[in-house]
Amino acid sequence: MQHQRPVIIAGAGPVGLGAAIELARFGIRSIVLERRPTTSWHPKTRNVNTRTMEIVRGWGPAVYRRVRSIDAPPGWKSPIRFLDTATGTEFGHIDSHGFLGPGPDVSPAEPVMSSQDLVEEILVDAARASGLVDLRFSTEVVRLVRGGGPDDVDAAVEVEVDGRTETIEGPALLAADGAASFVRQAVGVDLEGRRELANFVNAYFLADIEPLVDDRRGVLFFVSTDGADGVLQPLDASGRWLCQINATPDASNRESFDDGTVRAWVRSAVGVDDLDVEVVSVGFWQLNATVAERFVTGRTILVGDAAHQFPPTGGLGVNTGLQGMHNVVWKLAWHLHHGAPWSLVETYGAERRELSRRITEQSLRNSGNVARIRSAMTSGEVDELDADELMRASRRYGNHLGVELGTVYASSAVVPDGTASPGVDDDYADYVPSATPGARAPHGWLGADGEALSTLDLVGTGLTLLAGPDGAPWIDAARAVAADGPIPIDAYRIGAPGLTDRGDLPAAFAVGTGGAVMLRPDGHVAWRHPSGPGGGDDGERVLREVVERLVGR
Repeated sequence: MQHQRPVIIAGAGPVGLGAAIELARFGIRSIVLERRPTTSWHPKTRNVNTRTMEIVRGWGPAVYRRVRSIDAPPGWKSPIRFLDTATGTEFGHIDSHGFLGPGPDVSPAEPVMSSQDLVEEILVDAARASGLVDLRFSTEVVRLVRGGGPDDVDAAVEVEVDGRTETIEGPALLAADGAASFVRQAVGVDLEGRRELANFVNAYFLADIEPLVDDRRGVLFFVSTDGADGVLQPLDASGRWLCQINATPDASNRESFDDGTVRAWVRSAVGVDDLDVEVVSVGFWQLNATVAERFVTGRTILVGDAAHQFPPTGGLGVNTGLQGMHNVVWKLAWHLHHGAPWSLVETYGAERRELSRRITEQSLRNSGNVARIRSAMTSGEVDELDADELMRASRRYGNHLGVELGTVYASSAVVPDGTASPGVDDDYADYVPSATPGARAPHGWLGADGEALSTLDLVGTGLTLLAGPDGAPWIDAARAVAADGPIPIDAYRIGAPGLTDRGDLPAAFAVGTGGAVMLRPDGHVAWRHPSGPGGGDDGERVLREVVERLVGR
């Protein structure tokens, strides 16, 4: 059945819009409240990483292909370059392979390097096309009526639009209203970490820089010269650029950075005095490295920048927000549709908060390392060995597959089997596929050439059981449990028609040919059994116990 009242979402950035689309995938209506009159007018974030694109892939081929279509052309995702000017002397570079993606053997999705303003337009279309999203711009949340207290069983907010106020009620409130989140403050959640570490100016401009850098392409151009200290960021390799300018707190305003000042900075950064520069928009922001002390309070759920703020060094901010949203929405959907207890929703904090804190710390270290590299490269006071050591220390910048794909959750929403994920040299940057309960399920190709689908494509809105070629007893047990259980279960046997194994999936999942794994709606492994069930109704009993544990009963 479809829940009658819509979930309230505060904020229509990528995370808020993504939450609405994901809820619609579960058949749940939402109302999205955004104080801005339209989508972002400024490019903001650029990197949509591999794991996020796996989530986008779950929203259907039309959405996935549209986002893929705005990707930067080859050569503009790596490396990160350090120069005096974009056309001048290069002192060194970092190969940012993480922005290129791990390839089709590891994931069915490809990352995208573009700009937030374009992504938001696509997500707005997808939300509206679902028929389940009421998207309201120029609507500001001005008061939390309820939803933040321990005894609240639903949420309500007061909004202001066109000078009048209205109260909107729903079963839960998702706060995706940014770093200065009104909702977070209204529920009394503090931020932990460091704030106001630096000030920056972001200018979006048009200039024909690409021919000037010729084949010395890259994803970021850190420059340091008289008149320019900051970074140039290509948006589409067709004249759209973003620059990040270091600024003092008292100069972080439009008076200090008018169009003429920005044009002069860009010309100095590029190294071309007469470069034609059209300034489109200018924004200001502060560098914070903070995580909310709680992600769930009452019936209020913090997501995106409302839950955590990262330095941009690593490109993980919006990606971590969307991946956290993906973690919690299926739990909320099960609560609304299938009667799962609210405690299942609360596992969102257990599974994502410590990871967010870790990413925040690493992003801050990346920022410090970049500053050290720039100093080492431009001062001439260090030898080549020192510079190489700094480069090795900063290999995590743009190389983050470990936190993208290698995160292993531990909570009551996972049934452990006593195993651990494979060890790697650097669990931030390096990834080895694993089916350890809590891990993202390994990707493998199924079917025929040209018509192949990924194991991740089989994941639905309930539980998904994948059994080995001899795992028919698990299929029968899953169907019996789903017939009278609280949660739907989709059951697939590797080797069935259209599911020809194009690799060795039992080995990838570390089960025998008669074994099985159960996947959650976010694609993470919930449970694993290495062999077939015992005699009689043992398979049914095992799976009933698994389902009951996962829903927190």
